Amino acid sequence: MLFVIMSRVQFIGILLTVCSTAAQQLQVKQLHTLHKWSDLNLGSGDQSTKNRLFLPVDIDIEYGDEGRHRTFLTIPRLSAGTAYTLATVASGDNEVLENPRLEAYPNMEWHLPVNNCSGITSAIRTYIDDCWRLWVVDSGQVNSLQLCAPHILIFDLVKDELVQKYAMPAHLYTPSVSIFTAMVVDLSESDAPNHCLGGKAYIADAWGYGLIVFDALTGKSWRIEHESMQPSLGVRRFGSAYAGIFTVSLSPSHEAERFLYFHTLNSFYEIAIPLELVNNASIWQTSSSVDTVSKHFRILGTRGIQCESEVMDNGGNLYCSLISLGALISWNEQTNYTANDIRAVAYNPQQLKFVTGLKINRNSKGENELWALSSDPKLFVGGSLKDDEVKFQIVGCRTADLLANTPCTVGATDVTPSPT
Repeated sequence: MLFVIMSRVQFIGILLTVCSTAAQQLQVKQLHTLHKWSDLNLGSGDQSTKNRLFLPVDIDIEYGDEGRHRTFLTIPRLSAGTAYTLATVASGDNEVLENPRLEAYPNMEWHLPVNNCSGITSAIRTYIDDCWRLWVVDSGQVNSLQLCAPHILIFDLVKDELVQKYAMPAHLYTPSVSIFTAMVVDLSESDAPNHCLGGKAYIADAWGYGLIVFDALTGKSWRIEHESMQPSLGVRRFGSAYAGIFTVSLSPSHEAERFLYFHTLNSFYEIAIPLELVNNASIWQTSSSVDTVSKHFRILGTRGIQCESEVMDNGGNLYCSLISLGALISWNEQTNYTANDIRAVAYNPQQLKFVTGLKINRNSKGENELWALSSDPKLFVGGSLKDDEVKFQIVGCRTADLLANTPCTVGATDVTPSPT
């Protein structure tokens, strides 16, 4: 595939071309704001606890019948004072824009005490599959102290009950080091009768520089490591805090040839590997086999700029949020990864700040929606904000609106007919 280096100046040109007015000024695209918080109150009653201790990192939207929706947040524990770490917006506050109340999920008992390894220690990533199940990655850490093994939990969202829990074996992670920055779940390989019992989870271990694969049907897991999952050598000299593999996305399930896509946080390159190789556990058990498939880790091209969270819709469009530029870009996997094929689909520095959670959810009409959890980056480097400043916000848009450059709409605000 053609490999073209794109400079920052070139990319700004893309933004101008796609989002500009006649005066060549960047046109702000208004995404729908579902919720925003200047005060994230976890209901602990402790007024001395500051917002900086509460840093939500992931978001998911569950749609039910007639447009009903439920919002999930993960709030990894940075201290034992975090009352709960997996939350939903209180159902009575679904329409509240500013500072809606949060509630522990599935209930408060799951979150106490913090070192109760049979509960939830520190939820960090979620994924809602097509079988109404919520997959959760629990890091097992409190402020980098490994209190419990990391776990994968699967909840039935109809009954809000746990249906499966898996403790990661020691070879899958590095205690107090492994940080899980992305998860995607695939159901396509599950046998038809067991479609909603199985599924494979693909989890990025950013600071451990590897990819974890978990097969829920067989209860097996394996780890994949490759030099392309490590921080880019060209940028690593600026500090050791740069993460390795930061994202993970999959080709749509209907494609005959599917790929797993990822990039490291400080790299400009996007990497692809055939999904059938990722799913072959035996390949990754010996170093000789790994060396054989190493050639299949393919550099698609470069953005010429850093990109953080990414997600792919069912049309093969890969979306990514640009660090420090307040923009979303899109690329279709049937095209080359070049400046001519990467599109800017949204520009809004006030809404798209530091995006730690980026998801594609299906609304009640079966349409793809993109949802982002956007935070003020100062909060992640020890900074502080004024009490009335927005710290976190959840913004979204139908993907059809993004691709067509039409005003953003979401199913959460659709008017549904009243029962007769």
